[in-house]
Amino acid sequence: MGTLLVEEALKHPSVFDLVGVTEYAEHPEIGKPLPQKPELKISGSIKELLPKADLMIEFTTVESTLCHAKEASAAHVAMVIGTTGFTADQFEQLKQYARHTPIFWSPNMSIGIVIIRRTIAAVSQLLAQFGLSEQTHIQLSETHHTKKLDKPSGTAKALAQEVFQSTGWLIKDEEIEARREGDVVGVHSVVFQCPSENLTLTHEATDRRVFAQGALLIAQHLRHLCEKSGWVTMDDVVTALQKKTKQ
Repeated sequence: MGTLLVEEALKHPSVFDLVGVTEYAEHPEIGKPLPQKPELKISGSIKELLPKADLMIEFTTVESTLCHAKEASAAHVAMVIGTTGFTADQFEQLKQYARHTPIFWSPNMSIGIVIIRRTIAAVSQLLAQFGLSEQTHIQLSETHHTKKLDKPSGTAKALAQEVFQSTGWLIKDEEIEARREGDVVGVHSVVFQCPSENLTLTHEATDRRVFAQGALLIAQHLRHLCEKSGWVTMDDVVTALQKKTKQ
């Protein structure tokens, strides 16, 4: 993801000025020039880069993200976070850091997933209007590559939450069918099993680049959505864009 973020950011020099990249302290590339922008050296220290930055994008581990968010909060540097696997307490900790700087978090940066979530709500509403809600069973599944750490995925949990908010149907983590296969980027499916027919909503990410593109799209607008500080979600972004469109 780091490589893809660099590649995508450098495609838009009028929007993004890449001032630094980091790796974990023991990484063999520390101190070496960044191949895509040789004037920058790969750093092992967030602290030395934050004074140069307005915003940082984070796709790492839970532990690293919490440490970096603490530093970014103190430096008043905005964050876009794509890391998943946080506990409820860790989310609260992130939200505390957002009291001092804008922090956006989403388990999935794909715009397609946003559309799937909104479609779940629309389908649920229509089923209720036809009086079919109580006769409908809902199943959720996801498939990712074998190196993905969290299971089920953060996106699957977000879709389950959308189902619950829209229908009251609770899908527990252990009820989500989660598979780890090969190099699959990400496939999520929600199946509405209605009387005598099934309706399936499926999103497939075919290239990890979509997550980098989505993160940069959010980064481009974050300062306009939250000028001083605050916790920002994808729903906040969608609502803001809808208001802007209507104006």
